[in-house]
Amino acid sequence: MPTQHRAKTIVVYSGGGGVGKTLIATNLAVGLQQQDIGRVLFIDAGHPIPGEAITLVGLERAKSLGDMVPLLGRLTPDVFATYLVTAPSGFSVMPLVTEVLQARLITPENIARMFELANAAFDLIVIDMPTGAGPLTSHFLDRSDYVCVVSDAAPSSVTRARHCLDLLRSLQIPTESLLFCVNRMPERGGMAPERLERLLGVRILVTLPDDPEPVTAAAARSTPILIGMPRHAISRAIDRLGREISQRGLRDLKVRSTMEAPAEAAVADEEVRELKLTIHRRLIEEIDLRKADLTYLRDPVKLQELRTRAEGKVMSLLDEEGGDIHSREMRRKIVKEVIDEALGLGPLEDFLADSAVTEIMVNRPDQIYVERAGKLTLTPAKFLNNEQLRGVIERIVAPLGRRIDEKVPMVDARLRDGSRVNAIIPPLSLKGPALTIRKFSKKLLGVQDLIGYGSLTEQMSTFLGAAVRARLNIVISGGTGSGKTTLLNVLASYIPDDERILTLEDSAELQLPQEHVVTLESRPANIEGEGAITIRDLVRNALRMRPDRIVVGECRGGEALDMLQAMNTGHDGSLTTVHANAPRDALSRLETMALMAGLELPSRAIRDQISSAINLIIQQTRLQDGTRRVTHITEVTGQENGVFTTADVFVFKQTGLAPDGKIYGQYVPTGYIPAFIETLGRRGIKVPREIFLHQTA
Repeated sequence: MPTQHRAKTIVVYSGGGGVGKTLIATNLAVGLQQQDIGRVLFIDAGHPIPGEAITLVGLERAKSLGDMVPLLGRLTPDVFATYLVTAPSGFSVMPLVTEVLQARLITPENIARMFELANAAFDLIVIDMPTGAGPLTSHFLDRSDYVCVVSDAAPSSVTRARHCLDLLRSLQIPTESLLFCVNRMPERGGMAPERLERLLGVRILVTLPDDPEPVTAAAARSTPILIGMPRHAISRAIDRLGREISQRGLRDLKVRSTMEAPAEAAVADEEVRELKLTIHRRLIEEIDLRKADLTYLRDPVKLQELRTRAEGKVMSLLDEEGGDIHSREMRRKIVKEVIDEALGLGPLEDFLADSAVTEIMVNRPDQIYVERAGKLTLTPAKFLNNEQLRGVIERIVAPLGRRIDEKVPMVDARLRDGSRVNAIIPPLSLKGPALTIRKFSKKLLGVQDLIGYGSLTEQMSTFLGAAVRARLNIVISGGTGSGKTTLLNVLASYIPDDERILTLEDSAELQLPQEHVVTLESRPANIEGEGAITIRDLVRNALRMRPDRIVVGECRGGEALDMLQAMNTGHDGSLTTVHANAPRDALSRLETMALMAGLELPSRAIRDQISSAINLIIQQTRLQDGTRRVTHITEVTGQENGVFTTADVFVFKQTGLAPDGKIYGQYVPTGYIPAFIETLGRRGIKVPREIFLHQTA
């Protein structure tokens, strides 16, 4: 199969201005053109301010990429080449911009298209890069075959050059692609080249003498010094640079190794896995991460410091151990994954960064599921082994003062961003450690978001908002992952700002917009099995804190009785959630949990407490197509003969099922008007009665 033609690209780069970068870039293009080894394109990448390079090659103006943007989608390589202006020296010239206002047109997409055309139309591309690390830097460096770093001998320039080299290393630019040039090297005094090489850790390829007069004269004549003064020491040095590039293989115009390298495909997954294991083991040993203080995981500054140090070490180890891997993308992937595995959460890092992922489920090291839009999918991501997964779990729980081992084989925790974590290990988990992460939403959802998602209607939100403001006691019922906590957060946002709110949770997830909020969180027992603070303890304590509202994240046990008693003794307007599949099931569940309080109350007494305390049940359901909807809003009307009586106010009725599994349906009012609506009017809370009327087509 014939190889695809692709130009070789030489990027000329520096950490700051004033070091002669453009002088070397323009004359390098001249030298390569004079060698007659292919068609040469010179790109003046000054951005967002137009560069000076086009004047140094004898042109007053050239067609820029900004000029061509309207045509890029229609240009062929041949037409693209003829569109460009030719310098007197014989090579084509293209600046990115010729006017500042064109800068907004230089997008990554347009740069990519430019390279597609230039690669097919030319053999050699020389780019005079912007200085430093700007927004476009990586787009050019990623496409480079050679990077010529330019500095002078001044200490400040050398420091900037060292930073440039660090950036190139982080982008996995191979050492053999580096060409280091020192301009204005003084004959006497200053830093010796040998010392510079030791300081920078790179070989200096050419040095240019400190002789400003011919450079100034060439600029004044708009004639490259390589043409105007070909025998000058500066010209000879730049000519050596061009010939060095030629000797390194410029005649061999192959498909770029970082994109398609056939040899790279031969590196088996198992080889990469073994390489990562080796580098990971050496990193742990050489930086001594086993003894590291794990509190760095909760300190962003310490974490970044350690991550920077570890990244440099991993890149060095990859140079030692991964000699067969040349693809920049593969090398970057290995560095990232090893760092994530050593300091972060390994393959879970990308899922945590993906806003579309709402839940992460690790069944075993080689089986990771995620939930997106309510649907579970198996991912190709894997942990290296059980030990790595166990290490990730320990890094999560250790900074919180918790433990997980054979004596305490399961634990609840949360990440720094608030995401909820549950972990369980052998012997309870038979196939290795298992980990579940419920991600913490960075965006605080409001009622309009839920309406937009189809979780409820405007009429239902009007009714629920009125119910919260009227201090009704509300229970949100639903299964795991049905959206109970999100709905609880939205309903709690209706609480007036002048009320004192106490939130009680096992893992703090609620994000209330009000100012007067006290957030309480339960605590598990310590390593000695002591010091546990339960939700029930928090409910009892909350009653002594003069609350206007008590919001319990979830009732799971005996705290249900304490909350019912609070609701019946003046602490109305409380909100909580329970796990149940229907409104009546929620009432039965509350009864069961109240019995768990251990007070041996008769069931009739508990039912009386429930029927008098709870006003509304909201049933939240995750349907089979992954959507989350409020399927029932139900009033608790009392009990008859020991049986709870309820009345649905709004219900969701399914009307169809699409071939792709999407559920069609509509929310309908049942026509029932809750008994408390009259009292709402007397309290100044108006609810239009039309919202309760069943609409027929």
